[in-house]
Parts: sequence; C-alpha cells; structure tokens
Amino acid sequence: MAKKSVLDDNAEIYKIKKKKTEKEKLKDLSPKGRITYLWEYYRFHALGVILALAIIFYIVYGIANPDAETIFYAALINNTIDKEAIDEVSKEFSDALQLNPDTESIMFNTSLYFGNELEYNVSNATSRQVLATYVAAQEVDVIIAPESEFKSYAYNGYFDRISSQLPTDLYTKLSDYFYFSDQEDDPKKNVYGIYLTDTELYTNHAVNADPYILGIVANSEHKGNSIEFLRYLFDIHP
Repeated sequence: MAKKSVLDDNAEIYKIKKKKTEKEKLKDLSPKGRITYLWEYYRFHALGVILALAIIFYIVYGIANPDAETIFYAALINNTIDKEAIDEVSKEFSDALQLNPDTESIMFNTSLYFGNELEYNVSNATSRQVLATYVAAQEVDVIIAPESEFKSYAYNGYFDRISSQLPTDLYTKLSDYFYFSDQEDDPKKNVYGIYLTDTELYTNHAVNADPYILGIVANSEHKGNSIEFLRYLFDIHP
C-alpha cells in the first residue's frame, strides 16, 4: 500500500522549478525594483558603453576641430604695455605672417611678473617656474625682459646668439641695438639680444626706466618667425 502524504500531488514542493528569464524577472518587479535590478546587473556594461562613446566622440571632435598650432610665442617679463596695444601687435603680426586663423596662432604672454630679484614671494617664484617650464617644453620663441632680468637669463644660457641668426640686412641695421655678452667665459662678446627702446611699440607704449631687450630662445622651434618679429618691430623689410 502506498504511503499517504499530507501534501497534495500538485503541491508546489513537487513542481520542477524553471529558471526565470530576465524578461520574466523584470515583469515580476515593481518599477522601482526594475531600475534597481538593471543598475545592479548592468551598470558596468553601461559605464563601459558610455566611456567608449566618450572616447570616440573625443577622437572625432579632435580630428574635426584640431587645436591651432602656436607658431610664435613671446614671453614678456614685467610688461608695461597696455592690453590694447598688445592686441593690435598680435593682429598686425598675424597678418604679416599671413596666418590661417583656423590652424595657426601666435601668443603674447604678458602675465609674467617677477618683481625685485631680492624680494621673494610666491607670485614671483610661480612666474619664474612657469617660464622655465614653457622654455623646457620648447614652447617659447622669444623672451622680452628688462635688462636687469634679461642678464640673468642670458647668463644661464637661455638665448641663442642673435649674431648667428640675423640675415645680413638686419644685422647691419640693428647693430646699434645689440646686447653684448659681458661674461668672462665669452671673450668674443657675442650678441644675445636686441634693445627695443627705440621701436615704436616701446617708445610710445612702455615704461623704459629699465630698457627692454629681446632674445631668441636657444631651443625655439620657430626662429624664422622670431626674425620676422624683429622686422615687424623695427619696420625693416627686405
């Protein structure tokens, strides 16, 4: 005789449990539960897709909208020229170089204030570090500085010999404005800078108590444009 059971043959315990599909699981959940479930199980997939789309967008945007290349960078130390005059110089020199504004640009950094060499403060130190970083990265083409500051940079080897860079016509016409090295280890007294005091820009727009000098940075990648800037400042053309 079969042993009787207190449970009906159709009781849930005797039914074979089928694994629910994802669709069925979601159907049994409340709206809030569905959101929680989807976030718990699919968040990493979603984040991966978002990241991939962001990378694709960045690449496509970079190709479609490339950053303009800076083909001339002037660092002006302790600048005393007003912004309007600098903006005018930037526009005129851009026109002289016949730049394509979509792909090329020039930069005049007038934010570098060093103060008195004997006085230390965070702002002075930061400006010096910023300039040193830009020069090391070969971003700076010329440095324009008061003579007191220019001397220290010339002494530390920041500048190329301008005498080896100038074409004959400029060399002849700018000879009265040469800044000569006064270092003992440079017996030839090479030219490392050009005084700008008599240029229209510095005569009419700058305070020249300490005369300003332009030097071409030794590791500059745009020395040809630096020479063109000298032509522009002194209004000397071949």
